[in-house]
Amino acid sequence: FAQVTKKVISRQHSDIYPVYPFVELMDPLYDDNAILAHVNRSTAPYLGIDSVGVHLNCYVRQNNVIQGVWLAKRASTKSHHPNYWDTTVAGGQPHNLSLYDNIVKESHEEAGVPSEWLRNDASNKAFSDHTHDPLTMTTAKEDGSCMKRSFYYSFDLQVPDEWQPTP
Repeated sequence: FAQVTKKVISRQHSDIYPVYPFVELMDPLYDDNAILAHVNRSTAPYLGIDSVGVHLNCYVRQNNVIQGVWLAKRASTKSHHPNYWDTTVAGGQPHNLSLYDNIVKESHEEAGVPSEWLRNDASNKAFSDHTHDPLTMTTAKEDGSCMKRSFYYSFDLQVPDEWQPTP
């Protein structure tokens, strides 16, 4: 099996994905008892396992008008859609973090977003949590291989005019 895997899946990822029975859309960590197995993130699409990710859109607003959105360019080494534009922050959903904890972690790692900006309470009008309505899409590599279904849970953050992402 290892020899076949090396020829089909060229690299292993550091993230481990949980495998859940498909019942309904849910935050993967709300029911740890439902986890059937854990697999390497790179292996998941080849086994027909859905991927789950978090995305953060950072935008600047002046006088109640959105002036701009910060985009990130995907690395040339990415296996899916290298060099494409992407949301400000994007990351796979590991087995050991909630969606919220993961977006805080990824936002700090990928863009230097201070965790206090992502405070998820009613007093923080700059931060919006849209995880109740995930975007579902099916994607594949440009050659048509590695087709997978993905669930993207999104968050929006209004950032100060002078802020710039710092990976």
